[in-house]
Amino acid sequence: MTDPGLCRTCQHAKRIETKRGSIFYQCLLSQSLASWPKYPPLPVLQCRGYQKLQTPASRRPLPYQESA
Repeated sequence: MTDPGLCRTCQHAKRIETKRGSIFYQCLLSQSLASWPKYPPLPVLQCRGYQKLQTPASRRPLPYQESA
């Protein structure tokens, strides 16, 4: 899997895993901003809409791990 970059820690990102194991990051800003990409190309290194995730550590997504 590709490192998602900023999406990994953004409050607007929704991690989606398919039944086949594919993982996508959907940007929820696309629901209110028509010009915003729904599925940005990864890794996202810069983003005007980035806002750091503000959730307790127990609810944060697992850190990115390179597959062997």
